[in-house]
Amino acid sequence: MKDAALRILCLFCAGVTAVFGPGESGARAEPLKLQLVLDAGKTFQTIDGFGVNFNPAQWRNGTLKSAIDLLVDDLGCTMIRFDPTGLAEWLDPARRNPDGSWPDAYLKEIYTSPIFRDAWAAFRALNAKGIEPFFNVSGRIAAGLGRPENPRRLADFQGYAEMLVSMLEWARRQEGLRFHCLSPFNETDYGYPEGPRLEVEDLILATQALIKKLDSHGLVDVQLVLADDAEPVMARFEAILNHPEWHNRVRAFGLHTYGDGDEFDAVGWQGGVSPHGQILNRVRASPFAQSPLWMTEYGDLDLSGIIEQEIGWRSTRRLLKFINEGYSAGLIWDAFDNLHKHDGAWSDYGILATDTNRWTYTPKPRYYAAKQMFRFVRPGFVRIAVRPVRPARNADPYAGARDPFRHLLLSAFASPDREGFTLVGMNRSERDLSLTVTLKGFDAKCGIKRVQVYETAGQRNCRPGDETGLARQPFTANVRAKSVFTLTTLYTNP
Repeated sequence: MKDAALRILCLFCAGVTAVFGPGESGARAEPLKLQLVLDAGKTFQTIDGFGVNFNPAQWRNGTLKSAIDLLVDDLGCTMIRFDPTGLAEWLDPARRNPDGSWPDAYLKEIYTSPIFRDAWAAFRALNAKGIEPFFNVSGRIAAGLGRPENPRRLADFQGYAEMLVSMLEWARRQEGLRFHCLSPFNETDYGYPEGPRLEVEDLILATQALIKKLDSHGLVDVQLVLADDAEPVMARFEAILNHPEWHNRVRAFGLHTYGDGDEFDAVGWQGGVSPHGQILNRVRASPFAQSPLWMTEYGDLDLSGIIEQEIGWRSTRRLLKFINEGYSAGLIWDAFDNLHKHDGAWSDYGILATDTNRWTYTPKPRYYAAKQMFRFVRPGFVRIAVRPVRPARNADPYAGARDPFRHLLLSAFASPDREGFTLVGMNRSERDLSLTVTLKGFDAKCGIKRVQVYETAGQRNCRPGDETGLARQPFTANVRAKSVFTLTTLYTNP
């Protein structure tokens, strides 16, 4: 019986190894050899940056600075979408003057209250790190701004605009904060509790009112991020594109993408144009062609807390997908676990786990997966062509099914001077890979640099792997099975 049990145990262990691969110190199969070309002569969009959505409610006399340090200095955030209150009802419509403005004394009372003092302090700490956050407004509106028959649908566009502009005016002129962008709406295609409901015609009227209000308050340099919708609905974007006179006031168009598994990734691992990509293509063919597309929220909706590495994988897959379709920025939801005021629930969507006893912050696996892109693809980098080199298969009818590249998702970037590059990839295969990479179209100075590999796989959290030189091309680097990996000349010590 003991021998039989031992044999069963051995068979079980062999099965586990077959599924998950050998451990850090176990024997590993010979890597599969693949070849790539990174071509800096063929370019796509310029990257504006990467970052997080940020709620300042946990400022707590500065304890939130430790999270800011991680997000900026370690993760590499260069963009912050900053929601000061989580609700769009901080001013009472019943307190307005006859002309629709709010009394100065009332504004001072609100904007020096503890909630806003914490918001200003957190914003100032981000400014001190060299970050210019852009304001975002989300959550429910006060009943006096909605329709009588539907208080959750915005009707008082002038009042909403006046409320937002009063906040910006105070932030700049009283607090001295640095910013130039405003995201005035949040998922208004969904409505309550994410934001007020805005039908297509409402979206246009609300935007018109806001631009006029910004101008009348002397905030002509503040540009908008529109429309931060939850879903890529072409009709809503077409309505905005029909107003070419706004083109110099729109900094970017924002959209969101989530999922809870694979159900929202139906366009496939590679190839195909998603609805988000279709919106981007339409914008590029419009008078707003110079306004980039930003994914201002992306992530995964699972809150079970038991598949953290899987969430990092899913989120990064979505990130690479929309970057490869031409988006210029990605902001993950959420910076850290926190209370969402709009629905009154504590959420664990953060890439940093929040210890509410000590108010400390610890990176999750999804943080390290994001770091593979955030840390090594800097603002101003340009996405370039990455071409697999496939052997001829002599009209093999099964060539596509045999192609190992179908299990790789890759995105390559060149520095503005073409002296450096970063390649971010996901290897979903069960084999380690040996990637032989040829560079094309780079400056000669790139040849004297070294390439470092970083990997997030299993217990490896954006850890350095192989290092190689570029003096001789092509160069070769190894990446692990089931990993998010980065090959970069931006050597740093994570």
